[in-house]
Parts: sequence; C-alpha cells; structure tokens
Amino acid sequence: MRYTNSHLEDWIEQLYKDINILKPHEINFDRIAQALDILIVYNLETSFALRFNGMYTISLDSRKTRQEQWLDFAHEVCHDFRHMNDDKIMPASWKRYLEYQANYFAYHFCIPTFMLRAMDIPRNLYDAVQVIADAFKVPESFAMTRINMYFNKK
Repeated sequence: MRYTNSHLEDWIEQLYKDINILKPHEINFDRIAQALDILIVYNLETSFALRFNGMYTISLDSRKTRQEQWLDFAHEVCHDFRHMNDDKIMPASWKRYLEYQANYFAYHFCIPTFMLRAMDIPRNLYDAVQVIADAFKVPESFAMTRINMYFNKK
C-alpha cells in the first residue's frame, strides 16, 4: 500500500529541506533555531513559546535533559509557526485542541516522515523502536508512539 503524506508531513519536510536538514544526524534544535531565527533561552520553569514584535523566543526548562528539551522545542515550534492566536482570549477547549496539535506536531517534527521512509526499519517492533530512538535522539516511548503512527497510516 502506498503511503500518502498529510499536509503536516509535507510542511515539515519542506521546512527541513529549506534549512538543509536532510538526515536524522543533522537534526539539532540549536541549528534549527538559528536557521529559523528563534532565540532559545533556558529558565527554571515549564517550557513555553513567545512571539513579540515578530521575534520568536522559546524558553526551555533548564532542569530537563537535552532529549526532553528537544521534545519541548518541537512542541513550541508548532505554537510559534502554526498557531497565531492570543491564548488569553480563547476558550479552554480551543487551548486543549492547540496543545493536542502541538503534541502531534512534535512527533512528526522530531521524527520526520521523509527521513523515516528513507530508513531501513527492522521488522521487529522493539528493534525498530530502538533504531529510531537512537537515530532521532528521542526516548523509546516517543519512538514507539511515532512508529505506531507511521505503521497505522501505511
């Protein structure tokens, strides 16, 4: 069966190609931030994104591991580039929906479909999870969810 990309997968692929990141080992959130003109700051608080006067800032929780910060960064990129709302005036249900979208986006941003399709993924699910977690520098639980998303769509 042929895999058809979603609009989100196409958008992420184009973004990565625009900033010349084509392989899993090239993914680095500092490099991505620099290419997208995002300022990263580290604070002792929950990660968040802020856009002020056209400047994007992502504040990452300095208490988290680099791997956890990568997942937070991906989540916040969605808010910066795909959500243009003022969350102070939106209903709680809409905020929950945007958080769901940002979480879903993070799976695709951290493990882009176009890179996943180029890999030789082991048939054994647990081996596949390990290979993907190592290649994309994400937790195994995150890789498991993403590989299930991928195979369920295939």
